[in-house]
Amino acid sequence: MLQSSSEGRVAKCSGAAAWGALVAGALFALGCGGGPHYVPAAAPLPPDPAEVVAPDPAAIYIIVQPAEGEAAPEIVTRDDGWVPRTFPADNPFQRSRTWVGDYDCTQGNTGLALRIVDVRGRVVRAVFDFRHAPTGAAGSYLISGTYEPETRRVRFDPSRWIERPEDYIMVPMEGEIASDGSLFAGRIPFPGCGAFHLKPTR
Repeated sequence: MLQSSSEGRVAKCSGAAAWGALVAGALFALGCGGGPHYVPAAAPLPPDPAEVVAPDPAAIYIIVQPAEGEAAPEIVTRDDGWVPRTFPADNPFQRSRTWVGDYDCTQGNTGLALRIVDVRGRVVRAVFDFRHAPTGAAGSYLISGTYEPETRRVRFDPSRWIERPEDYIMVPMEGEIASDGSLFAGRIPFPGCGAFHLKPTR
């Protein structure tokens, strides 16, 4: 049976369409077809993995919002470390643990060694170790005080005996440390007592 010319044209067109669809599908599978792809401005493409920098956990990120029509927000970082307004003042009793010299009291001039046993911030604990050369009397007791860095002064008050010679009592002492740390001098605030002068040995 013969086909009409119109049917032949339809068959030819149908075959061409099928062939074109097949080629388009193959090109699409290869990433060549389908027309252009558009990415919304609100969802930018991710950066290349090699360009991604991990956030610094030790920093605070501050986003500065721009005015309308300006460039994208600027990211500013700052160190998260806390910096005090002033650094703790140096305690000279921390550096020099033994101070040697003498003091005057009712028994006369007496040798003295101030041995620092503990420094915690401004609080100082020490041993008042004395020896009166003319009589051979010697003893020691614990003292404690608070160093004032503004004035470089400290007052030590006694607490208990370590070794007590006969007829001796514990006395306080208050004085000032030279700005170069070379001398600790002051007085023994007790009736019949006078000045003391001590120099660091180590």
